[in-house]
Amino acid sequence: MKLVNDFFNKVNKELDAKYFPEVKYYRDNKKTAANHYAVELYNNGCSAYGTLIQKLSNNCSDTKENIHAIVSKYVEDFEGFEYQP
Repeated sequence: MKLVNDFFNKVNKELDAKYFPEVKYYRDNKKTAANHYAVELYNNGCSAYGTLIQKLSNNCSDTKENIHAIVSKYVEDFEGFEYQP
C-alpha cells in the first residue's frame, strides 16, 4: 500500500478529534494511547491493515466500516488490496 505523507499524524488527528475530543493529551486516555500505538505499528509495517482497523474499531467503539472510511482517505493506493470487514 502507498500511504500519504505523514500518515501517522493525519489519521490520529482525525480519530482523536472525532472520537475523543475531550482528551487533551493522548496518553491521558488508554484508548487513545492504544489507537496511536496501533497506527504506529501499521505505519512501521509491523501489523496488517485488517488488524489496524479491528483495533481502532474496538478502541473507538465504532463499526469497522466507519473506521475504514476514515483511514482509507489517507491511503493513496491500495495496490490491488481489497478490505473485507
